[in-house]
Amino acid sequence: MSEAMIINVTLNNIQEMVIQNSKQLPVLIHFWSPENEESQQANTLLENLAQEMAGEFIFAKINVAQESDIAEKFSNPTPPFYKLIKDADIITEAAGLKTEEEYRALLQEYLVDEPSERLRKEAAQAFSEGAFDLALERLTEAAQENPNNIKIHLDLVQLYLHTDQLDQAQELFSKLPEEAQKEPHGRYIKGILYFTKNMVDAPEITQIQATLAKTPKDGCSLFYLSAYLMLNGQIEPAFQTLLQLFSVDRTYQDGQPKKALLQAFDMHAAAQPELVAKYRRTFQSLLN
Repeated sequence: MSEAMIINVTLNNIQEMVIQNSKQLPVLIHFWSPENEESQQANTLLENLAQEMAGEFIFAKINVAQESDIAEKFSNPTPPFYKLIKDADIITEAAGLKTEEEYRALLQEYLVDEPSERLRKEAAQAFSEGAFDLALERLTEAAQENPNNIKIHLDLVQLYLHTDQLDQAQELFSKLPEEAQKEPHGRYIKGILYFTKNMVDAPEITQIQATLAKTPKDGCSLFYLSAYLMLNGQIEPAFQTLLQLFSVDRTYQDGQPKKALLQAFDMHAAAQPELVAKYRRTFQSLLN
C-alpha cells in the first residue's frame, strides 16, 4: 500500500532526499550513466525492487554525467556503482552490475523487520488480494504491537479510503503527528484525501467525459476529471487537466485550480520530482 520511492538526486535535493531520509529508511544510491549499458540495466532491476519493496527503502539515482559535483564528493565512482546509506552513513558499497537476487539480498540484510512491520506486510498482502477485513485486522494488531510506527497508521488511512470510509480516514489522519503528515508518504496520503473528498459528489466518469465532449471548458467537469485521473494514478494527465482548468478559469470555486495544483505537486514531489518540476514551471509561466 506504500508508494515506491525512486528519486533523481541533484545538488538541490541530496540533503533532504538522501541524508535526511536515510534516518528513516535505507537509501540505495546508484551511480549511473546513460552511456553505460550495465548501469542502465542496474537501474531497471533496482526500480523493479523499489516497486516490489515499496516503503522499505529509497532508490536514489545519480547521473554522473549531469551531477559531476555530487559524483566528485563520492570520489567519482565508475558506473554502475552503488552505496547503501543508513542514518546518514555509508554502510556498504560495491561496483559492477549485480543480479536482481543479489540486490534483493543486499537490501534484505539491512532491513530488519520488527513484529509490527511483519504484521504490516501481512496486511499489505491481504490488501492486494482484496481481503480488506483481514488487512484491517493485521493493521490493528500491528498498531497495538507498536503504536509509534506511523507507517501503520498511514496504511490504515489508505485502507479506510479504499473501502469508502472517508470520515474515518480524515479523522485518523488529522490525529497523526505533524511530522508524519509532512513526511513523503504522509504528504501523498494527504493529497489522496484531498482529491477523494472533492470527488464525493462527482458524477460517473462517463458523464464527466460526455459533458466535456460537448463543453470542453466546463470548469466543474475539468476539476472532477483531474481528481479522477489523480486518484487512478494518471498523474501527468491530471496535471495537464488542472493546468487547463487554471487557464480556463483560475477563480473556479474560490481559486480551487491553484489549490489543487499545489496539493498535487506536494503529494508527488518525493516520488516524481522531475515530473513535478516540469509542471511547476508550466504553472509558474501561467502565473506570470
